[in-house]
Amino acid sequence: MATLNFIILAAVCLAAQAFPQDPTPYRNTIFGDEKLEGEPFQYIDDIDGKNGLSRSDETANPYRLPTTTKPEHYNLLWMVEIPENVFSGEVEIQLYATEPNVNEIVIHAQYLNINSIVLKLGDDEIAQTFSLQPEYDFLRVSLTNGVLEYDATSNILYSLTIDFNAPLRTDMAGLYQNWFRNTANDSESWMASTHFQATTARFAFPCYDEPSSKATFNITVRRPEGFNSWTGMRLQETRNSNIAGYEEDVFHITPIMPTYLLALIVAEYKSREVFNDGTLVYEVIARPNAIDTNQGDYALEIGQKLLAEMSDHTALDFYDVHPYLKMTQGAVPDFRAGAMENWGLLLYREAYILYDENHTNSYFKQLIAYILSHEIAHMWFGNLVTCDWWDVFWLNEGFARYYQYYLTDWIIPEMGFEKRFINEQVHTSLLTDSANNPHPLTNPGVVHDPVQIRAMFSTISYNKGAAIIRQTEHLLGFNVHRQGLRRYLVDRSFNTAQPIHLFEALQTEAVAAGAIAQYGDDFNVIDYYKTWTEQAGHPVLNVEVDHQTGQMTIYQRRFNINSGYSTATTNWIVPITFATASDPDFEDTKPSHIIRDAITVIDRNSIGDEWVVFNKQQAGFYRVNYDDYTWNLIVNTLRGPNRTQIHDLNRAQIVNDVFQFARSGLMTYSRAFNILSFLENETDYTPWLAAITGFNWIRNRLVGTTYIDRVDEMIARWATTVMDQLTYYPIPGESFMDSYLRHQIAPFMCNLNQTACREAAVAQFEDLRDNDNEVPVDSRNWVYCNALRQGTEDDFEFLWERFENHNVYSEKILLLQVLGCTPHEDSLNKLLDAIIQPNFIIRPQDYTTAFSTAVSGNEGNTQIVLRYMQRNITAVAVAFAPASALTISEDFTTPISYITPRLRNELEIEEFEEWVVASRDELGTSYNSIYNSIESTRQSLRWAANVQSDMENYLTAGDDVYESSTAPPVVIEEPTTVTAPPLSEPVNPDLSESDSANTAILSVVVIALAVAANFAL
Repeated sequence: MATLNFIILAAVCLAAQAFPQDPTPYRNTIFGDEKLEGEPFQYIDDIDGKNGLSRSDETANPYRLPTTTKPEHYNLLWMVEIPENVFSGEVEIQLYATEPNVNEIVIHAQYLNINSIVLKLGDDEIAQTFSLQPEYDFLRVSLTNGVLEYDATSNILYSLTIDFNAPLRTDMAGLYQNWFRNTANDSESWMASTHFQATTARFAFPCYDEPSSKATFNITVRRPEGFNSWTGMRLQETRNSNIAGYEEDVFHITPIMPTYLLALIVAEYKSREVFNDGTLVYEVIARPNAIDTNQGDYALEIGQKLLAEMSDHTALDFYDVHPYLKMTQGAVPDFRAGAMENWGLLLYREAYILYDENHTNSYFKQLIAYILSHEIAHMWFGNLVTCDWWDVFWLNEGFARYYQYYLTDWIIPEMGFEKRFINEQVHTSLLTDSANNPHPLTNPGVVHDPVQIRAMFSTISYNKGAAIIRQTEHLLGFNVHRQGLRRYLVDRSFNTAQPIHLFEALQTEAVAAGAIAQYGDDFNVIDYYKTWTEQAGHPVLNVEVDHQTGQMTIYQRRFNINSGYSTATTNWIVPITFATASDPDFEDTKPSHIIRDAITVIDRNSIGDEWVVFNKQQAGFYRVNYDDYTWNLIVNTLRGPNRTQIHDLNRAQIVNDVFQFARSGLMTYSRAFNILSFLENETDYTPWLAAITGFNWIRNRLVGTTYIDRVDEMIARWATTVMDQLTYYPIPGESFMDSYLRHQIAPFMCNLNQTACREAAVAQFEDLRDNDNEVPVDSRNWVYCNALRQGTEDDFEFLWERFENHNVYSEKILLLQVLGCTPHEDSLNKLLDAIIQPNFIIRPQDYTTAFSTAVSGNEGNTQIVLRYMQRNITAVAVAFAPASALTISEDFTTPISYITPRLRNELEIEEFEEWVVASRDELGTSYNSIYNSIESTRQSLRWAANVQSDMENYLTAGDDVYESSTAPPVVIEEPTTVTAPPLSEPVNPDLSESDSANTAILSVVVIALAVAANFAL
């Protein structure tokens, strides 16, 4: 290996800039594979986070209900007919006027047949007419004469009774039909269930379908004899119906709640129940065979522990919130959302709640645990206190995602959720948040119609929301933060909330406990939180260290994944922590400093060469770049025997930051690979998961180039140590995290074409096929796939039969995820036929899973699937039709979006482009988005071509060797913040686009001033 010896004087290092001062030349780095379902930029084209309208401008949002009337209570009857798969009902809404001179009642109703409407005040019927406004999902009831009576001191209740009916839907929205087979050999059984979030309660009954329109509900369900029904409340009574063959279940009144949290199941289900003094308190419900084979027991056990822990954590016991609440966890065969926090009736896909110790791997086991935590946390954050509108959705989902990890960690610490939060939440949200125009957490004025509402169900709302909550907990301390949350929940119980309610509760408790006194009188939680929620993006801190004086100059800039820096001038109130070689304490994550300005100087109060690492345990939501010399000191430590002095979460932070700095142009790949070379001795989970994510992105760009094999060789060499420790077989007594790491790194090694991985896969598969010895559950994902890659069509048939006949849904999903690994065209066509042809084989909720693996299971599969699509394009488009449509429609964009990112050269692109142009009429309104995706693929190829010489430098020369030149550090005193001379912050030019990196460069004079100030300190 060639080496380059650097003798770098610390004083010279200080003068050298380790990071660009201006945005790098713009190059798009967000390509089609990152816009697919579940990927970081899935919603990037759906909502513009910068061009909001004023919330006060009511004309700007015609989709919002007028606030002239409000509901107080609903009496709701649903009649569900199975197997006819239709429903009907009657709803009485008790409502009142909120102001004088109201002559119209506007509520939501969509895809319903409205048979009659009666409006009464007491016993007096009031003449009215009604009309539907389907473009806004409105039902308008207009008084023929006069206006609604109004009293500012006492609500005057009117009764609006509506009779309605509709077919059970087939798209997993509103009130819809499901089917299941109790065992593999049984015929299909039909059932009904609901999913109302965010805007589909209006598909099931006329209502005020907005989160702020809270009311109470009395629900009665008329269902066939032999079926059972469940809602969120306990059953009050079952009575005979006046319709032969039906019974009526009457449920207790609900707490005050929004419509989207209602739920209903009508099915031939069984349950595992827990009673307290004869009262039902907890149950798991599912198809009878799943209950009889104890697949609900894990959720029953863990769920009760999680619920009790959350009750203690909030000091608000779940069962004390309302007298008729119970906890039902329901397994639903068809459920597009995955899981849903309906108050008292939480619904899940079968794979996300049913567990079989012989056939459910660690991935699905931990998924069950943390999804239970997520939905249980919503009982407080979302249900008891609800976001006022979807533009502050993070108040619901940020907290649920936070507790998804930490609540689970409190109960099942061996699953490592506290550490995994960094890889799975912080790193993913930092990436999504680094686009040109991500939406801020609090996003008023731009969330109007159902499509824009759906776009708020994003990585930003969930992952970033959770990350900022975690940052705030480390800022205030666990106990003070918890006390602030308890105050918030009590203050806003059975109400809605805006972010200011949370901020004020936390500020009150922080002041009372003295938790922020050290930061000065000018610091408060409200201003701090606003900088992280009301503006998009996040900072990168550029840290320059003068090792001769110990002074550290920190420049904060908004990070952009396409250009390094955003052109927007944005500052955050940033909590600062750091550790050094002389004080390597990574456990104390209470910030020592708060910075607000573009440039801040902190005195480290030690002199001499020593590494410094900012953002202990990555508690803060920001990236950190260092001057070259400080990076060298960090690299030397990471490569040496004291690597673990730097916390594993910070090693993961370094890995993730370095990959994104290189991607954005802030760092060369030669430099990045030099830093990442410490992975050769790394064995911990979090750094390797960050590395796998980063390498997968690079590999997706390099496939089809001559560099892919050389990069793969480098990665495989670096992974030798960790794979020698893990091996490709389970080790008796190993930890959950070791098994889970193998579950994720083994398929990565097989993708690198490592012989040991491929041979281990084939051997374990053959033992299953020939000897009926089950593959270890945590190895099945990569064993099945790589055995198929090297196997025959008969091997595909063996696993296909296993898929069709298996009675554990997590195993069925895993099989769907790997069946596309076959390279045989006839086998792939059979899999694709099962997606596009009406059948009871693959469920619509699993179409994208099956289709994605068919496309990506092997490099050659992409062209096979493309040929299939070209022969069957209309059938494929119908199968992927939008979920909101009852009538037959077509979606060409979704299936084609899996194809275009995998076109590997210009010839493949040109052939595909010719077909798209020739099919323009057939593709219809999808044509433009499909054609644009072709250009995105070309940009990906250009990006790869542009960085290859950079990568070549490292692949040829190997690791640089760094030597320091000054004495070891001398600690003087505790670190302090030094006041810098006044500086002029960069001022943005007027831009034609809000964050285009193709715009003017920052002033050279400003940069010179900053450098001069740095030398002066």
